[in-house]
Amino acid sequence: MTKSVKTNLLLNTIYTISQVFFPLITFPYASRIMGPTGIGQVNFYNSIISYIILFTSLGIPMYAIREVAKVRCDIVKMNRTVMEIFLLSSFLTFWGYVAVAIISIFVPEVHSNVSLFLVLSSTLLFDAIGCNWFYAGIEDFFYITIRGLAFKIISIFFLFYFVHDKQDLLLYGIYYILSSVGSNVFNFVRLRKYIHKENFIFSELRPFRHLRASLEIFALNIITSIYLQLNTVMLGFYNGNEAVGLYSAATKLMYVVLMISNSLGPVIMPRVTNLIAEGKTDDFMKIIQKAYNFSYALTLPLSIGLFFVSPYAVRILCGTEFEPAITAARIVSPIIFIVSFSGFMGTQTLYPMGKVKIIIACTAIGAAIDLLINILLMPSLSFNAAAISYLGAETATSLSMYLIAHKMIPVKFINTDVIMYTISAIIMGAGLFLISFLHMGDIAQLITMLIIGSAIYLGILLWKRDKFAIEVLEVLKSNMLIKSFRFDH
Repeated sequence: MTKSVKTNLLLNTIYTISQVFFPLITFPYASRIMGPTGIGQVNFYNSIISYIILFTSLGIPMYAIREVAKVRCDIVKMNRTVMEIFLLSSFLTFWGYVAVAIISIFVPEVHSNVSLFLVLSSTLLFDAIGCNWFYAGIEDFFYITIRGLAFKIISIFFLFYFVHDKQDLLLYGIYYILSSVGSNVFNFVRLRKYIHKENFIFSELRPFRHLRASLEIFALNIITSIYLQLNTVMLGFYNGNEAVGLYSAATKLMYVVLMISNSLGPVIMPRVTNLIAEGKTDDFMKIIQKAYNFSYALTLPLSIGLFFVSPYAVRILCGTEFEPAITAARIVSPIIFIVSFSGFMGTQTLYPMGKVKIIIACTAIGAAIDLLINILLMPSLSFNAAAISYLGAETATSLSMYLIAHKMIPVKFINTDVIMYTISAIIMGAGLFLISFLHMGDIAQLITMLIIGSAIYLGILLWKRDKFAIEVLEVLKSNMLIKSFRFDH
């Protein structure tokens, strides 16, 4: 039986916070051991592999979540759908490894450390057998959370025990695989609980019937990848591994915070899809309005806060060797808020409504902006150009999506709650600006900003008796996440 949305949100946020917490432990250690060049090489190779995965997975993961959510109440249809999608994914993964072999032989930048590249390429196999889309589609977030936490702990022990100097780059690559996709082996084994061969006839399966619909998502993914992966690849060829390492450090901070703000998306999308499939329009409208207000209240102060704490966080987490990344970290900080806005309109609302072509068109606009800025600025501004292009791409995507589709989405974008969140975040930003003039150590400065910034923002909202702030206070009292936030229909 499917759990309530607030329970799923609790579980998914616990898992997301673990994804934030563990890099805070591991990245400072790894960045000091590997340095910008080592971190840059791993990220450079991983960006190439991400492109291979992009083509081998097509749009299957996102498409599959929607399809599983539609048929999860019919065990026979669900079994058939899952097996067909799995077979399609396995077929495409084979061709992915053909690409890995060709790149390993003929690309000099890869051939110089082919063993590391091959280790990182195991992501293809683990992605194919993991079927994360299935567990998200049936909303089994308890399993996702427990499995994820277990492997994060295992990977941390591996990192500290085996990786000690720059010569351990291959072992760092193994750690990277363990921490990101290693747990997918258990996903595959656990499928036996849900998928039973008596529910389908193998010869009657038609895996390629899913190809056309997944290609729509593939078009979206390949456009999005221009500013998610191509920035790193172009940096590697234009400016070398050190520039990639500095850019990775700058965006690492943003991605860490972005994980928290994005915890709502994987929970809302399958539930909204199921509500639309069952024709429950009123429930659909209630959920997305609350989801929008919640995302706005959370991500705007996070973006502003990251801008001010970036100098101290970069030095603490990565070391003084990464100080040049501070400017780039500040440039990308607004992306947290911008991405939550486009994610709400796109994957949480328009995609379950079947409006994929609008998302593709708007993302294409962002990708064009990204590519243009990179070509013009990257030769001279290096990793700062990549940060500017990333921000420009996300801004263009969100703005175009709003202009084209805001009338289709039954949400009041400007409301009294949103105005209050905006005012409170601006006042918080002013407070952080004043604190930045204090001359304390990096750790003391960072802690002071986090405490005072949170106190200012939540204090204003509590003074105004805002629902979001009251619910956060309840979380602190009860040690449960969003106990009274009623996403349930």
